[in-house]
Amino acid sequence: MSGGRGYEGGRTRMGTSVILNVYDLSPANEYLCSVGLGLHHSGVEVLGREYSFASGGGVFDSSPKEAPGAKFRESIELGHFEGGSAELNAAIGDLREEFGPDRYNLIRRNCNHFANALIWRLLGRTIPGHVNRLADYGNCCSCLIPRKLLEEAPVGPGGGSVNGSSYQVFSAKKQDTPAVFSGSGHTLGAPSQEGRMSLLGSWRGRASQKKAEESLTDRR
Repeated sequence: MSGGRGYEGGRTRMGTSVILNVYDLSPANEYLCSVGLGLHHSGVEVLGREYSFASGGGVFDSSPKEAPGAKFRESIELGHFEGGSAELNAAIGDLREEFGPDRYNLIRRNCNHFANALIWRLLGRTIPGHVNRLADYGNCCSCLIPRKLLEEAPVGPGGGSVNGSSYQVFSAKKQDTPAVFSGSGHTLGAPSQEGRMSLLGSWRGRASQKKAEESLTDRR
């Protein structure tokens, strides 16, 4: 396992080295990784370039360890394959239809599924289980996830998340909670201002009427 930039995924005496670069998509990974889970993006680094998959872009390549909108976590050396750029391009070409621009699905066909498929063609092995385990679990309850979220990739070609995906959480801002109640109110059961004025006027009227009646009685 390599966590630095010294190993650039090039040719060696043993063949072409293949590295899986793993990224964090959420700060929650600091806790999830301790139990073998995590919200991850991944790309396959071969011959100095990193290959991945996103909605809208399909299979794309970028500079290693620099996926936009994600935080680099680790590089995992997976082995070497006896080939060069021609064999690599052929392997990627075989996957372009399956991982087309409109075929992304957060649960069933994401960047980690692409990495696993490319690694299998190059080395005949799979990526470590923890990289995509959360998606495997999510497949059991995919019907509860909004379709828009399922079809948007958090990392894509050209920088940033694809289509402004809400999946990106590293830059989430806390929103102020609006006040539920505002203005002045009245005590429960107490009369309103208008009610108090009406009652006061009625009391004054009755008092004046009573005083007039008493005055009339005295005259008699």
